[in-house]
Amino acid sequence: MDSRRTDTRERAVGVALSLFAQRGYTATSLREIAEQLGITKAALYFHFRTKEEILTAILRGYLDGINALVVDAARPLTADGQEALLRGFAAHQERWGLDLVMLVRQNYTEIHGLPIGAEIKSAMRSLIESLSPEGAGPEQRLRVRLALSAFQIAAVTASIEDDGDEATLRASAYPIALEILRGGKPV
Repeated sequence: MDSRRTDTRERAVGVALSLFAQRGYTATSLREIAEQLGITKAALYFHFRTKEEILTAILRGYLDGINALVVDAARPLTADGQEALLRGFAAHQERWGLDLVMLVRQNYTEIHGLPIGAEIKSAMRSLIESLSPEGAGPEQRLRVRLALSAFQIAAVTASIEDDGDEATLRASAYPIALEILRGGKPV
């Protein structure tokens, strides 16, 4: 694939992510995505035949990052390894930003109806397992889920309240998430 085609494809994914987050997946048309890109709908068809293909490309990018984190995590996970994995997840969430959180939140049914929806669920289960101590029970796995949710809550809070910008709230989320993982013991 030449670099110009790759660039247009990547820009289309970014524009679609923003539009899907703002307007919703079903309310956004291929024409609107093409207009935002400054190309024709026919030119967009060269890269993506359907909106579902664009949505899948967005989610594939996110999923690939989660899978890479899980693959890189050493087992058994030490305290340092747990911190590194959580920091990696925080960076991954920051890269994807509020738009992905809003996309998933507003389009949960559509996303989980796609084949990639099952892959994302599986990847998140693997991430939770990777962050959980060996033999963890339901309480510890819930702590992991709550810790991971801290980054999404920070992004959403920044968009609806005047508690600070998203970057500041995300930075604050890391020590809170780590404290949750460690059973309420401050870091």
